[in-house]
Amino acid sequence: MQLIIILITLLISSLKAEDEKEYIITGSDDTVIKSFQLENKSKFSSFTSNGSWTDNYGNYGFTSCMGIMNKKFKKVELYFMCESEDKNGYKIWSISKRQSESETSGVGSFEIVDATIPKKELYIGKKCTYAVKYLKETNFYKSKCKISEELSRVFEEMGARK
Repeated sequence: MQLIIILITLLISSLKAEDEKEYIITGSDDTVIKSFQLENKSKFSSFTSNGSWTDNYGNYGFTSCMGIMNKKFKKVELYFMCESEDKNGYKIWSISKRQSESETSGVGSFEIVDATIPKKELYIGKKCTYAVKYLKETNFYKSKCKISEELSRVFEEMGARK
């Protein structure tokens, strides 16, 4: 019985250790928005954004996003896809969602849907959170993902290149 308890404890601790590292991205994008203002005060918009980012492993690159925003009274919903390319030419694609009461700031989530990085299977499907704030047409954001030790080593190697 004691052996079973020890095995269960080891299994639980190894599962918790799976995503013990944190991957942090900070960036800024310029955004272009095209909108329809409806008679009922709703607004439907499409947008594109282009900017740059850095991460906590010393890597950096460019990001391009496109998506839609639907504003009904005080409820704002955003859905968009981004393509990020790092200094080494590796690409990551993500789909983001956000619901808030403000167009100019909020917290949302995104999921990694594809990548060209080494060991991409460790990153695809990962769900992360982000916060964003706008100043005129420019957004400033920070995102955080819990990642495995193995994926952390991949990001360390990517950051050290070039």
